[in-house]
Amino acid sequence: MADMKPETFERIMESLRELSDLREVHFGGFGEPLLHPDLPEMVKRVKSLGVRVSLITNGTLLDEEKITALLNSKLDRLFVSMDSTQPDLFSEIRGGADLNLVLENLKRVRAWRDRKGSRMPTIGLELVVTDKNLNDIKRLPSLAREVGASIILLTHLLPHTEESASRIAYGENSTEIPRPEGWPVMAGDYVMWGTLSAPRSNWGAYRRCRFINDKKLVVGWDGGVSPCYALMHSYPYFIFGDRKQVTRYVIGNVNDSSLADIWTSREYALFRAMVADFRFPSCVDCGANCDFRQKNEDCWVNAPSCADCLWAQDIVRCP
Repeated sequence: MADMKPETFERIMESLRELSDLREVHFGGFGEPLLHPDLPEMVKRVKSLGVRVSLITNGTLLDEEKITALLNSKLDRLFVSMDSTQPDLFSEIRGGADLNLVLENLKRVRAWRDRKGSRMPTIGLELVVTDKNLNDIKRLPSLAREVGASIILLTHLLPHTEESASRIAYGENSTEIPRPEGWPVMAGDYVMWGTLSAPRSNWGAYRRCRFINDKKLVVGWDGGVSPCYALMHSYPYFIFGDRKQVTRYVIGNVNDSSLADIWTSREYALFRAMVADFRFPSCVDCGANCDFRQKNEDCWVNAPSCADCLWAQDIVRCP
């Protein structure tokens, strides 16, 4: 992967202007958005369309300069990965990141918001639940109040290695996720009540794709359009011990076609209809680690297949 080119972003902007039902644009996915040198200007450009703009970051690069640029761009929601309240465990999970630095950066965001007398941006904390950090969840509300966060979003882990697969906290014999009570947060002259949203922890019969049902799509760094995060790049992952290899599914590219044309294309319309009705087998219930499943296909001749999608189970979640 690489940085999105300016000409690709311009093509996206042209397409967004044509979408009368557009309500929100989110900067995130896989990777760190703040590594892009033009991100604050991109946020400002999208915000000029009159839509809500949100962003998720690991928080490490939120220095004074970037905070000022981002918040002057009228960012609506800022989510920060907060995978532990313990500095040592946070560093272990986040690959050497400094919890205290991230917290200080968030306090700068809150201070900027207070100086402006504003309740925007809303601050959210996202925690990827594993067997290591379950006990951190009950401490999150007090930390959220300290940094001015009014949202806590919990999601389970999408394991890419056998070692990380051993750390999952969902599935058979999973421990119940703690659900702390809400907390008050001052934002300008407003008092907001903080809320925590938790994922499911067990595989079930109910399956629903939020990307399809909520009319969302994903644009990659190169302009490639995918229907969801799960299919936006190629990667391996483990689903209850079985290895899958997901191949990126691109339906069109903004450098060649508008988002409206891609959205209304026959291929995309058929895919959305299939996912809306969830016409896929349940590979987890079948239990066979067959060749189809390993390639993210299924025995109903679907390729790609959403048969054992953890997002559709609300086990893995995104802002």
